[in-house]
Amino acid sequence: MELSSSAFASAQPIPERHGKRAGNASPSLSWTGVPAGTRSFALSALDRISPGNVYVHWLACDIPGTVTALDDDASGSGRMPEGSRELTRYVGPFPPSGTHTYEFTLYALDTDRLDLAAGVSLPAFERAVNGHTLDAATLSGTFKARG
Repeated sequence: MELSSSAFASAQPIPERHGKRAGNASPSLSWTGVPAGTRSFALSALDRISPGNVYVHWLACDIPGTVTALDDDASGSGRMPEGSRELTRYVGPFPPSGTHTYEFTLYALDTDRLDLAAGVSLPAFERAVNGHTLDAATLSGTFKARG
């Protein structure tokens, strides 16, 4: 499976409009190579600041298995695919200093629905997802602190 964005290329800077202090718009995402048996997708966007220190920027699940893309600014705008659930709404990059790497990971799942509540912790999300993952793809981008 391959995950991409029309907003930025792998390992390249994420545009300012997707940062928290600018537009705070979730980037468009699209994917190909979905494995047979995929019934839904889950998505995480994380800043792995340091080992054991992770900031969650977005968690979503129950994205229908027939969907192959998320529109620009889908999070919080009512433009997520029907049936999808945002467990946490998108919060754009806002590193306090230096340049951080942000990982968008899409999971192809063998279930229609994950039994997760809004605001779920990252470890609980990962446990639920890992039990149903057929394949996963990650797209990383960078974002530099202002000033």
